Amino acid sequence: MRTKILIITMITSTLFVSNVSIAELGKMDKAEAQATTKFDHIGLAEMYEKEANEMTAKAKVQKELLEEYQRHSEYYGREGQDFQAHHEALLREYTKAAERNAGMAASHRKMAK
Repeated sequence: MRTKILIITMITSTLFVSNVSIAELGKMDKAEAQATTKFDHIGLAEMYEKEANEMTAKAKVQKELLEEYQRHSEYYGREGQDFQAHHEALLREYTKAAERNAGMAASHRKMAK
């Protein structure tokens, strides 16, 4: 019972944090359009680096959940395959997002020079 509550709590918090990140992307687009000085680009690079670090941390959590599932797959019953597929997809998305944000940070660092 505790395991189910823990899993539901983790999934819910993951979805909530994802929605907050999407809202911040709108702010980044506006800031990016208004960036004109070296300091604007440095600030954007720092924002993208922060976002990349957050996505990397989220990917790490998903990887840990998958490893836990693989060690104890018998605990999950029928929902186990759905659990595994869901967290593999989240891991892929967070990894891609981290790479994109790191790339954007590098671009803005280059523009700041």
